[in-house]
Amino acid sequence: MDLDGASSALVETWERMVSVVPGGWSRSADGVVAAVTGVPLPTLNGVWVGSVQADPRVVADLLDRVNATGLPYCLQARPDAAHLLTDLVAMRGMAVADDIPLMVIDEPDALRPLPATEGLAIRVLAAAEADQHARVAAAGFEAPVEPFLQLMTPEVLDLPGLRCYVGDLDDEPATTGLGVTIGSYVALFNIATPPSHRRRGLAAALTARAVKDGFESGATWSWLQSSEAGYTLYERLGFRTVARWPCWLHPATNP
Repeated sequence: MDLDGASSALVETWERMVSVVPGGWSRSADGVVAAVTGVPLPTLNGVWVGSVQADPRVVADLLDRVNATGLPYCLQARPDAAHLLTDLVAMRGMAVADDIPLMVIDEPDALRPLPATEGLAIRVLAAAEADQHARVAAAGFEAPVEPFLQLMTPEVLDLPGLRCYVGDLDDEPATTGLGVTIGSYVALFNIATPPSHRRRGLAAALTARAVKDGFESGATWSWLQSSEAGYTLYERLGFRTVARWPCWLHPATNP
């Protein structure tokens, strides 16, 4: 899987998922998508540039639409398109944030099995159980629960191809995440484990389950955007980095 394919999948997935978030919306043009979830976190609203030939005027127009919401937002771009946006981000006073690794597993055989975690039971949540994912994810990201409850609703979990998981350890929710299968790929989001349950292989087991389920549903490859904290874990599972996407934040959301 090359950068073109992975970038197209990223843009397509954002557009598909935001379309089912209550109050969310997306607009796309020429390999660029603007997506607004309504959740006041900068990486959950913004513009994603998936085309190396993106028109900066299109990007600017979509940024204006996002900016009009008053929400914090970001701009992310594939690295070989970043030079097209230099003047745009400078004029808007957007600040450079950490690059975000875009990682893939190219084929089912590339998924590396890891030792089983004793006592871990992974279950797929029903749409009505969306709040269970939100609460475990918030604890895992050590963040307030309200944004996760706003984003991860029954409508989102009901999206075709989406599976949301909770891993129970000794009957206590201990890890969570979701995978969404769209055509030939399965995309992963919100892999999170609360601090008290870390370093036991729980997130690795849940990630492998989500990828495997996607492959069994017809996907032939998988992608995710990794945090630095999860990067080594995903490498151990067989993910490789296609590119690190530059990310800029709206000035009102600078750290």
